[in-house]
Amino acid sequence: MGTEKEKSVFIGQQIFNKGVVTETKDRIKTARIILWIIGGVSILIAFFDPLLGRSMIITGLIFVGFGFLTYKKPLISVLIPLILLLLEYTFQVIIGGLSFLFTGIILKTLILTGLICAVVSIIKAEKTRKKSEYLKEQNYH
Repeated sequence: MGTEKEKSVFIGQQIFNKGVVTETKDRIKTARIILWIIGGVSILIAFFDPLLGRSMIITGLIFVGFGFLTYKKPLISVLIPLILLLLEYTFQVIIGGLSFLFTGIILKTLILTGLICAVVSIIKAEKTRKKSEYLKEQNYH
């Protein structure tokens, strides 16, 4: 079966690995909330700006949808909105110049950091789950 030391090391690794998955659950929850907030704010903007109305409602629904999808497919449902936001920010810088980067920089940084941390954590947790029979049964919600 193994020595006491080997058993202790194994148990310690399992506890550490479970911590990785638990941390990922928290990061996915944060990403989910970020996606819902982006979606909700986009939908609200649509009601106050008739020129952007339809496109903002569609954008809002997409982000809200990805927020709900985090329950089933966390990696893809966080990665796609992250890419969309990076493309949006890049497009805005091309159109509006570098001043766009500094408008709302703290909020943009918080949003991107939350989504990037979730993606990194999900990838790390998936690798950990593949190594452990016990953790394969764990889900992220």
